[in-house]
Amino acid sequence: MNHINSFYLRLITWIILSLILLFFMYSPVYFNLFIILVLLEILIFEWKNFFKITDLKFWFIMPFYPILPFILILSLNTPVYKILLVVSIILAFSFDTGAYITGKLIGKHKIAPKISPAKTWEGVFGGYLFCLLTLSFIFWFFNKPFSLFIAWFTLIISALAFFGDLFESYLKRKAGIKDSGNLLPGHGGFLDRFDSVLFITTFCYICRDFLIKYL
Repeated sequence: MNHINSFYLRLITWIILSLILLFFMYSPVYFNLFIILVLLEILIFEWKNFFKITDLKFWFIMPFYPILPFILILSLNTPVYKILLVVSIILAFSFDTGAYITGKLIGKHKIAPKISPAKTWEGVFGGYLFCLLTLSFIFWFFNKPFSLFIAWFTLIISALAFFGDLFESYLKRKAGIKDSGNLLPGHGGFLDRFDSVLFITTFCYICRDFLIKYL
């Protein structure tokens, strides 16, 4: 019963946050403001949970993660690349949701039990299928031709989402905490929700001119 309640709480939070992001996408100014506020919340209230402020790692890692990926998110929020940003965020959330559901239902084979005991190969595969179905639906909805791009782009996104989540799990394991914060019911903190997004949008920014041709 607790697993069911946790799932519904996680799902409701996911839907609300997704709708907020999509709503703000219509206004670059409001979206940028929202992203900046999320980053500030992470830096002020969550980052200190990973490292003590007197620890050199607190200051050394911060510029590269999470500050730089958030700057790249803001950089993608332009008329040319907005569709790439929207798709990458949707796929990140799709992978997280698919991996969570599949892992809870049939997950048995652990991937990295010492870092994140809940992650399983079944969950990763389920996350990939969710991503694949989501991107296929997006292409169908906008009458875009289907191609191998859907399969390999989904595979890359799924891998990045997994490693983004695993990296944050590693930081939490080292810090001895379960979540980065507690503002998002069912998820924890904002970094818990954006960990995979940060890895994915960094890749999408680097390859933006190539990827935008297919979207």
